[in-house]
Amino acid sequence: MSQKVNKRVVLNSYVGRGNQPSTSNFTIEEIEYPSINDGEILVQTLYLSVDPYHRGRMNPVKTYIDPFELNKPLTGTGVGRVVESKNPKYSVGDLLVSVKQLNWPYQSYVVFDEEKAAVYNKFDYSKIPESLIPATIGWLGMPGLTAYFGLEDKAKPKEGETLVVSGAAGACGSVAGQIGKMANLRVVGIVGSKEKEDYIVNELGFDAAVNYKGKTKEQIKEELSKLCPNGVDIYYDNVGGEISESVLILMNQNGRVPICGQISQYNKEQPDPLSPEVQQHLEKNNVQRGWFMYMNYSDKFDAAWSKLIQWAQEGLLKCRDTTYDGIEKLPSAFVGLFAGENVGKAVVKTH
Repeated sequence: MSQKVNKRVVLNSYVGRGNQPSTSNFTIEEIEYPSINDGEILVQTLYLSVDPYHRGRMNPVKTYIDPFELNKPLTGTGVGRVVESKNPKYSVGDLLVSVKQLNWPYQSYVVFDEEKAAVYNKFDYSKIPESLIPATIGWLGMPGLTAYFGLEDKAKPKEGETLVVSGAAGACGSVAGQIGKMANLRVVGIVGSKEKEDYIVNELGFDAAVNYKGKTKEQIKEELSKLCPNGVDIYYDNVGGEISESVLILMNQNGRVPICGQISQYNKEQPDPLSPEVQQHLEKNNVQRGWFMYMNYSDKFDAAWSKLIQWAQEGLLKCRDTTYDGIEKLPSAFVGLFAGENVGKAVVKTH
């Protein structure tokens, strides 16, 4: 019988503000295959999530979440199967997924005691299609919940309004756009390639798409103004920077701008401020713009998660996954986020 190998991904150096992350910031380590004691379970990690917010944790400064510790495994969202149990509450084959917490250790096998295991959602493997397992940490997990609360709670859409989504082919953006269509909005997505244009319009049902690559801020604004003849009521912002300025200047009176992310700004020393023209436009039109954190809705997680899964099973909600095979691929998968390599959610299949 071949010996099982336990690998983990650690951060060996902080990236620092103003720098681009590199695969050299990470190390893949082999550690001892774990044994368990009474009350514990051994979980084989199946998939790990690769997310832009990890970039903020690669600076030695606390933000809304603690930075990664050097030479310790990364943590985030993961899904795994129980392969050994000495706890009567868990059976071999049970699936655990981190929906409410961002602390799943990025390693092949993980030992949880009862207290640690209790923070994860347990569900019956037989009740979810195999194809949706990676989605539980992607567009049906933290990114999907972020899209749901950002649109439903922060934006409060009204039928017939116009929604613009940046980063529209990613996990959050694609779900936000589809929820917008279910709310009978006109939905326009901003993406970075012809492939992604086709994807969000032809597969996801967006009304139109703008490809920002190779275009100036003014050209993006002009194209958007033609696709949004009645202006923009809601802007779901995933990217920030000049792309966002192109949208913000088109915001209608009492518009809403939930800020989910600013991926274009994460590697800068300081984020770019809004131009005076855009600031004046937002103030004049009473546009409500601000950050939100999905973690603030923990009391609503279970109901929202159930709704997302129901929509997926009914075919009303879908998203591609960009899957990297092998835990060794996690560093390159993360670096690829900032080059726009992924379509849909980036996940790493560890086994």
